[in-house]
Amino acid sequence: MIDPKQSTLDESQQPVVEANKGYHLVLASPGCGKTHILAERVKYAHTQGVAFDDMLCLTFTNRAAREMLNRIRTVVDNEEVENLQVGNVHHFCSKFLFDENKVAADTSIIDDEEAVSIIADYRNENEEHIIGNFKRYKAYQEIIFFSHLMFQMQHLHPWKYYLHPECFTDDDRDAVKQICKTQHLEYNEQTVLHIYRNAQQFLDDADTPTLDWKMANKMRSLLWKMYYAGCYEQYKTDHHLMDFEDLLLTTYNIYNKESSCKRYAWIQVDEVQDLNAMQLAIIDLLTAKDQPVVMYLGDEQQAIFSFMGAKVETLTLLKMRCKDNIHHLLKNHRSPKYLLDVFNDYAEKQLNIARKLLPITDNEEKAQADDLLILPARTLEDEIELVADKALTFYGQTENETTAVIVNANNDANKVSEAMARKSLAHFKVSGRDLFDTADMKLILAHLTILNNERNSLAWTRLLKGMKVFESNALARRFVHKLKELAIAPSDFLRYENSTYLAEFVKTYNEDEIVVFDTETTGLNVFEDDIIEIAAIKIKHGAIVGEPLDLYIETQKPILEKLGDKENPMYKIYNEKRAKGELLPAAEALQRFWVYVHNATLLGHNANYDATILDHNLQRYANDKIANYPNKCLDSLKIIRLLEPNLPSYKLEALLERFSLVGENSHKAIDDVKATISLVKLCADKASPRLAAQGAFIRHKRVVPYVKALRSAYQDLYLSAQKQLYKRVETNEKAIVTELKRCYGYMLENKYIKEVARLDYVTNYLNIDMVTDPTIPNVLGEQSARYMMDINTMKESDFCNSKSIQERVYVTTIHKAKGLEFDNVIIFDAAKGRYPNALNKEKKADEEDARKFYVGMSRAKRRLYIAYALTSKDRYGGVHNRELTSFMDFISQYFKTIYPI
Repeated sequence: MIDPKQSTLDESQQPVVEANKGYHLVLASPGCGKTHILAERVKYAHTQGVAFDDMLCLTFTNRAAREMLNRIRTVVDNEEVENLQVGNVHHFCSKFLFDENKVAADTSIIDDEEAVSIIADYRNENEEHIIGNFKRYKAYQEIIFFSHLMFQMQHLHPWKYYLHPECFTDDDRDAVKQICKTQHLEYNEQTVLHIYRNAQQFLDDADTPTLDWKMANKMRSLLWKMYYAGCYEQYKTDHHLMDFEDLLLTTYNIYNKESSCKRYAWIQVDEVQDLNAMQLAIIDLLTAKDQPVVMYLGDEQQAIFSFMGAKVETLTLLKMRCKDNIHHLLKNHRSPKYLLDVFNDYAEKQLNIARKLLPITDNEEKAQADDLLILPARTLEDEIELVADKALTFYGQTENETTAVIVNANNDANKVSEAMARKSLAHFKVSGRDLFDTADMKLILAHLTILNNERNSLAWTRLLKGMKVFESNALARRFVHKLKELAIAPSDFLRYENSTYLAEFVKTYNEDEIVVFDTETTGLNVFEDDIIEIAAIKIKHGAIVGEPLDLYIETQKPILEKLGDKENPMYKIYNEKRAKGELLPAAEALQRFWVYVHNATLLGHNANYDATILDHNLQRYANDKIANYPNKCLDSLKIIRLLEPNLPSYKLEALLERFSLVGENSHKAIDDVKATISLVKLCADKASPRLAAQGAFIRHKRVVPYVKALRSAYQDLYLSAQKQLYKRVETNEKAIVTELKRCYGYMLENKYIKEVARLDYVTNYLNIDMVTDPTIPNVLGEQSARYMMDINTMKESDFCNSKSIQERVYVTTIHKAKGLEFDNVIIFDAAKGRYPNALNKEKKADEEDARKFYVGMSRAKRRLYIAYALTSKDRYGGVHNRELTSFMDFISQYFKTIYPI
């Protein structure tokens, strides 16, 4: 039990931290210290014997996950905390699918725009004209959603877990029923799937002369939607692509069927009210059956993501599941009483939350005259100027306070931001199209992605289109796919004039001596760790030449007894060698190795690691004794990936089993070398027949201009980056930031991109807030391997309230402000018709707007202003009177109203 005298927890928090069995639900209003107790729970559970890699911490956004992990690191002083998995559900699914080899290793994750591009290619439409057109973009989204719905129907998912049931409309049902009537089919799910798989064949039914034209249109609409959804699904399958919802659906299917998947006995889930039913179903499947500890944390007052599939009823279901273990955090640690009274009165009277369940505070600070204001303006134009002036006033009052103007729509954010710019008020706008969703930023990140994973087809597609090698994404995709069929890497055109990696391997295999080698080391740090065993066997044309070499090397560094949860076979062997005096000094062993290699080509499985750690061991221990270094080095991992691109795993052990090869992957270097030789022979047999087709392709008159354009556009940038991959950067700037800036300068100079106005926000955030793990050296290759997944999922809102941002004034939509806090908050245009929206058709929508208003207000830590315009103009110039939102009815008594003069 936590000692109350030494605890930083209040009375309502402590039982939550110490909960160690069963299912628990924590309901907490903003400011009650949720992130703090999430971190303390990890610390406490570890002291009770729960291993970090047996814990799972999930939340709704990547930003929230990073905040949670940073908080955990501040309270847990243990390097092993890096084994703790913290992320949103999509992040977990992606990591699971790739780390556990559940999908092909070369699978790429596509975003919405790439999905639209794929469908646009089938529809012969210009993808660039779709993204900015709301109506057309929505039609494309419905096709994407429909493909997921058909997938779920095919795999017999419960209807309650369907991600987008609304995309199967009433008109669609009418159309299916008509087809069933015409074709004498039974109306059921299997029939829907049958029509989906054969959509084109049913189009003739829509042209039946006796058919009502309205029904005919319904049928055409459905069948074309089905056809393009099927094309999209098949394209992803053929090209090893997954969209974000595929991550969820695939993970659900696997966990639902395979009992061997890892389950977690200790799970905590934050922002549970924002998760959709499928995400919660996945979490249920991740939960161990025997004595689990599952902690859900949420706030029904902040359930505002119904447009993403979240349902406020989720908390009702969890209350039933956790009926004996429902906790309420009853102490607000952020808000003074005068603000908390506003929030609590609103929650009680507008959102129907029982008063006894709402938090209290020890902060009895009373409101000053200008802390709570209602600010009417004559017109919307006046209101825009008014809130900009108030933000400017706040900015000038103090050097430390932050201010946010919180709006309901992106268009409002643009107008307020323009007004602030006219007043020369430095501010940060978080709305509209995100910086990381722009083509220019995606192109820069594609370069960094390629450096980390040159098999990423999506990144190559973006580069080929963005650097003007091809005119469209569709043509770029086809080119990349053709290269994959031919076992050519796009980088081959940048490394060789008229050859390929495969051709170079076969030539070397047939004509030269190759030294197949492997190392065992004290750890995975290629710059600091020592080689303790190095083994090599020389071959020519597949036959072993001479005797093998197997050297054990002295080190002062510790050797781990276990590698993860497995015994380290080297621990016992090494200590036996030490006891017998059979260890060699590092300089002598490395010199003997190099005498053995001489001028031969090196080859290893994942040779990049072995060659790099060998390089640094040579520099450290034998730099003055080695001549003619470095030798050419080939990688059997890269070769087999080119030849067999569809395998789920390329670990040596998995390849031995997959191809029934001779040898074992024992994690002893000499055994791994022998196993690699059998793999090399297989690769040579598979590669030789491919070379003729490769040569014909790269010499084809239609291909040559594209290759020439690719080299002209990208060769210098790519090859220079490759040279820097494993060189330390000796400045304070992070290596990955240095490369990002270099790429940006190169692309800007060559007019592949326009100026990225906010690039410094990205670089500052990476330098100060993200790339912070002290165990990762300041090396491009190491940092890209560790951080590219995080970088590729960044959003502009991550910058808000980060250490790196300089601005203290923000303009943000409510959805993007959720989870943030500001000293001063101005709610923009809080008028009837906006809150709730006059276009709402259901009571549920009005209720969600009420929660949105609460979320906006509760971002405030000190001052809260409510602004609105007294009049509005319609499209014809008519002026209409407006009133303050009815959401203020129960709390307006706390505010002073300042009417315009």
